[in-house]
Amino acid sequence: MAMQRALEQIKVKYDEVVIDGHLNFLSDNPKTKAIIKADDSVPSVSAASIAAKVARDNYMTEIAPNYPDYGFAQHVGYGTALHLERLKLHGVSSLHRQSFKPVKALL
Repeated sequence: MAMQRALEQIKVKYDEVVIDGHLNFLSDNPKTKAIIKADDSVPSVSAASIAAKVARDNYMTEIAPNYPDYGFAQHVGYGTALHLERLKLHGVSSLHRQSFKPVKALL
C-alpha cells in the first residue's frame, strides 16, 4: 500500500520504477520491476536508500525525547546491543516494527 501511495505521488514522467528486493509489490504496473540488491547496482536506488536512512535516523532522533527509556537517539533503530537491551528491558513500544525478529520474539 505504501509503494502504491508513493507511486501515485510521482508527478513527472518515468520510464521505470525499480523496487529493491525480490517481490514486485506493484506488478500490475508494467513499468515496475524488482531487483535483488538494487541498492548495490542501480545508482538511483543507492541514493534513495541513503536518503531513506538519513530520514529515518533524523526521525528516530526527533522522537527520542518522547521515549527516553529506549535510547532511540543512540541506536536510531538499528539492531545494536543497546537497542536489544532496551527492548528486553522496557518491552515493545507502539513504534517497534512487529516484523523485526527480536520484537516478534517478545510478542
